[in-house]
Amino acid sequence: MGTHGAFVVLIHDLDAAGRDHRFTVPVAWLRGALEGCEVQPAGSEGELSVFLEKTGREVLVRGTLNVDLVVPCARCLEPVRLDPRIGLSLVLTPTSQQARTPAVPRSGGKRPPEEDFSAEGADCDTYEGDEVTLDRFVREAILLEAPIFPLCSEACKGIRPTGVAGPEASAKGPRASDPRFLPLLELVKKRPTKE
Repeated sequence: MGTHGAFVVLIHDLDAAGRDHRFTVPVAWLRGALEGCEVQPAGSEGELSVFLEKTGREVLVRGTLNVDLVVPCARCLEPVRLDPRIGLSLVLTPTSQQARTPAVPRSGGKRPPEEDFSAEGADCDTYEGDEVTLDRFVREAILLEAPIFPLCSEACKGIRPTGVAGPEASAKGPRASDPRFLPLLELVKKRPTKE
């Protein structure tokens, strides 16, 4: 059976005493995992250090992830460097065992609210076969750690049009701050005016 991820641990290598694993997080893996996201690697490799132990059929995973990331500022779009130290804490059960767990009916019956949002249930997931692949958990941890509204500084004024400053600029007439708007401004100039 071949592995399908960058961060894979074989179940038969684990026992109740547990085992430490260290993985290098390659920049190429980060680019692929974060494709389509604003968060991107800053150019250096990261490190994933995890301790896995097997208790019965469950696998307990604890560890830290260190990566250098960059994200655009929400106001000025300048790059903002992030270097989070992300904690991982997971309880993984085999998918076959998860399938045997009786489901709470969705229609007609309701779960008590404390069961829906319990802290214990937040970090439970599954593994498949005889290996634990941590790739998707690493990706999720990075995305959950990324700030929703990143700023290069609290004093950031945001994007300023080039060559336009203050209220006196609006009195001079329309001005294209983005060269892509120049064809539209030319069309406005050529349009006949009603007098």
